[in-house]
Amino acid sequence: PKEEMGNATSLFNLMRNIGASIGIASVTTMFARQNQRHVNDLGAHVTQFDETARRMIQNIQGAIMSGGGDPPTALKKAYAAVFGMVQQQAAMMSYIDVFFILAVMFIACLPLILIMKKPGKRGGGPESMAH
Repeated sequence: PKEEMGNATSLFNLMRNIGASIGIASVTTMFARQNQRHVNDLGAHVTQFDETARRMIQNIQGAIMSGGGDPPTALKKAYAAVFGMVQQQAAMMSYIDVFFILAVMFIACLPLILIMKKPGKRGGGPESMAH
């Protein structure tokens, strides 16, 4: 009824806001977990025994030392730079994972469109189409 429209609108908005909050929290949690997993996976390959990683750290350390840095500080900065690269790559992989999960969920919901009923006609005139 018309007199209950305000209550229905506020309930609808409350449910919409709660749903959006749950969705945002879920996506943020998925991203954080995937990011942690990818940092661990990628970081496992950056060791002192990996020739490529060792060469990259030495090159970065040499570049920092050529700019006037001392060797211990340059080594710490090189490690930080490599870890920054690992974090950047892990974040990108995490975004890809989350978008893939969301795409699968969207595609899984598409068949629900076929189940939905078509809305019935309430009125006959253009006045019924106004909001």
